[in-house]
Parts: sequence; C-alpha cells; structure tokens
Amino acid sequence: SLGNVFDNAELEAWYSRVSKLIGERRHNFVCEHKMDGLAVAVTYENGKLTVGATRGDGTTGEDVTQNLRTIRSLPLVVSGDVPRRFEVRGEVYFPIAGFQKLNRERAEQGLPLFANPRNAAAGSVRQLDPRITASRALDIFIYALGWAEGKAVPDSHWETLQYLKSLGFRTNPANRLVTSISEIETYYATWSAERHSLPYEADG
Repeated sequence: SLGNVFDNAELEAWYSRVSKLIGERRHNFVCEHKMDGLAVAVTYENGKLTVGATRGDGTTGEDVTQNLRTIRSLPLVVSGDVPRRFEVRGEVYFPIAGFQKLNRERAEQGLPLFANPRNAAAGSVRQLDPRITASRALDIFIYALGWAEGKAVPDSHWETLQYLKSLGFRTNPANRLVTSISEIETYYATWSAERHSLPYEADG
C-alpha cells in the first residue's frame, strides 16, 4: 500500500517493519520521483498500442487512446521479444517550460490560465479533439508493467524497469537501485535540495 514518511526516523521505522514482515535485514530498493501528472494504463497487442485509459476509479477509466497516440515519447509499436498482450503504466506530465508557454499563449488569447502543470496535463489528455492534445508538449514516463500474457517477464521492479527501457519505453533517468537505508536517505536529501531545478513537477 501507499504510505508517506516525512523524516529519517519515520523511514527507519518503516524499514524495520518491512524487515520483520519478510524476515530479512538486507533489501534492494528502487528510488523514484513521484511525478505530479495523470496516471494512465496503455495496452499493447502483438506489439501495437491498442488501448490507452486513465486510472479512473482503479477499475474503470476513461478511454483516451487517440490522445495518448499524440505523445511522441510513447511508442505506437514495440518490437523484439515482447509479450503477446501487455499493459504498461505511466504518468503523463506537462514539462514546466511547455506549461509556461501554453499559459502565455492563453493569456494573449484572453483564455483562462491553467492552475498548474498537473491540471494542464489532465485537461490535455481528456480533450475531445486529439489535435488539441497534439498541439501541447506533453511527455510521459513509464514506471510499471501492469500485466503481461504469453511471455515470462522480470520478477523484480528494477529488472522490469530495465526491460521496459530496452523495449523503447521512456523511464525516468533519475530512478536508482539502492541497497541500504542510508542510500535512500542520500537520494531523498539530494533530490529534496534539487527538486526546484527539475524540468517537471514532482511531489515526493
């Protein structure tokens, strides 16, 4: 389940609980930025993008296939040794520079401004006209494999990220595999200090 910690003491308490639950004291962890955008699930069949949907209520989402097809960094076709059918999950986001440019253009046209990049990304993906979505500089990071049929896939999260990257999906270059709680704390401290220099918004 998703949980929050706000300092090193809470992190260490969480680490202790996990260690007791699984009966081990050493673990590998994947550190990632929590992107502030719109979560989507994208299905591929025989290597071709067939369905793209928002997360919705966790069971049923909105069909945004045609709009997701306009995001240049999302492959329409993947090749190689891929599962017959599979789903990737990712976060569509609006790079800050593109968001600022869009709001300047809207101000010049006398249109209401978007409050933040997340709202702009969500509104852009839900457009009825894919041409409007295509005119906006949206991007996406893929962060998980939802499910796969017809082929064995990696067991660990880190190996899955590397596998998805090898298929041509865009994963966040800031992702890190670490082996100790001190490395987690260093990762967090580093990105907390550099957070405002990121080209996108992250809220954790």
